[in-house]
Amino acid sequence: MKLVVLRSLRHFLCFSAQRPEDAPTNTEAPRLRPRISSILPDTLPRASLPIQRQHSVQSKVSDTPSCTSSTNTETTLSDDETRATTVSLVTAPSSPSQPKTPAKSVTRLDTITPYISILQADGTLRAPQLTFDGYGSFGGRFAPESIMGFLYELTSFFEATVSDPSFWEEYATFQRAPTPLHPASKLTFLAGGATIWLKREDQNEYGTHKSRNIVGQLLLARRMGRSEIVTECASAKHGTFTAAMCARLGLRCVVVMGADDANSQEEDVLEMKMLGAKVLTTRTPSGMGSLRAAITEALRYSVCNHESAYYLMGSPVGPSPLPTLNRTFQALLGEEVAAQMQDAGCRPDALVTAVGSGSGAVGLFRPFIQDESVRLLGVEADQAAALSKGELGVLQGARTLLLQSPEGQILDSHSISPDMNISTVGPEIAHWKESGRIEISTATDTEALDGFEILRRHEGILSGLDSCHAVERTLALASELGPGKNVVLMVTGCDNIALRRLDV
Repeated sequence: MKLVVLRSLRHFLCFSAQRPEDAPTNTEAPRLRPRISSILPDTLPRASLPIQRQHSVQSKVSDTPSCTSSTNTETTLSDDETRATTVSLVTAPSSPSQPKTPAKSVTRLDTITPYISILQADGTLRAPQLTFDGYGSFGGRFAPESIMGFLYELTSFFEATVSDPSFWEEYATFQRAPTPLHPASKLTFLAGGATIWLKREDQNEYGTHKSRNIVGQLLLARRMGRSEIVTECASAKHGTFTAAMCARLGLRCVVVMGADDANSQEEDVLEMKMLGAKVLTTRTPSGMGSLRAAITEALRYSVCNHESAYYLMGSPVGPSPLPTLNRTFQALLGEEVAAQMQDAGCRPDALVTAVGSGSGAVGLFRPFIQDESVRLLGVEADQAAALSKGELGVLQGARTLLLQSPEGQILDSHSISPDMNISTVGPEIAHWKESGRIEISTATDTEALDGFEILRRHEGILSGLDSCHAVERTLALASELGPGKNVVLMVTGCDNIALRRLDV
């Protein structure tokens, strides 16, 4: 196997095996909201079930460098089919005949892990049936030995914590009423077909659709005894909500942003600082100050401060178990949609969301993944379309689809939306694409701005530029399905970038 240079991971240290405190137990299920109906299956007891562990692909590191050293670290991957680049922990296909994307065939649901509801019909939460599977040939742990201790510790602690009813009781106290789901009458008339429903994630605090994951991981970190939270941020909504929650929980907060994203959201950066967050900016070696750079630097920072810091991954990316943590909490978004549609006396025929790194898609699609009667459509930015135009590789610790050159070098991406300007996508989304379960299309910056205008003029909504990518595709799908059907579109909160882009 070839020796490779890991420039972005050269600062990794070994993690200490901190022993977590035992969490308190409580047999009463926590109440999240008033009684609602649920269309999701409820067949398992509250007791946690045996865990199926995901296979780990480990790396071997020679010497452990210090955090301030500029010496490159050599790592040998245990996968003979991959090779890394100097840009990041990334691999390219070993054969030049490797197709750009896996061929789409008949949907193979047997390769997708079934979903069991966490949200119950009476509004309470129960411990999930936790599994670290569901990624097919994607995912894994492509990481140096120096961080394996932490990843194993996090896996075990997460496994024990989410099976504890007292954790969900505490979690429920930080959750507000579900965001509205309502029919968009004017959009429905404009499409001339199926009824279009809007899941109003813009009504969340600070307009972020990642709040469920943020709250869950912050409570997990506090139970682990970590006093500092580090998280990556593209659109400032995520960073601002994290800073606010850290202030409430008495945790120090470090928000890492790409330099370009921070410069375009100066007012939001100031707000994060006023909430007590320390904001760091960064760029990739190629000069891109985007989400990819923020994730890489946040990983480095958390490793160099491993005794006190917890990395709150806002996206479903990274080495196992990070994608599993994200999807466990984010899937409550889709469960809300299922229950709200049932309360409205109907069911969804299609769900649509924008796809950047995949946090929105994991949250919205996961509870419906086994129901083939529900179409699942993701819309990527045209110049950041890892699912549509990417190749198999490894980036930031997981095997997935990413934009790269024939030599395996990561290609820069572009999108008018900071949250969608990333060269890769979460491994679970890549697996759904390969299995044929989800449909993927792309939208240009111009189409995204048109989508912003459509929501503003017809529904009176100032939406985030990420969800604006999916507006025109939603209209087309509603027209295709026809009257009597139902299409749900997830809407995120507006950011200052969108307002500056439009003459309104």
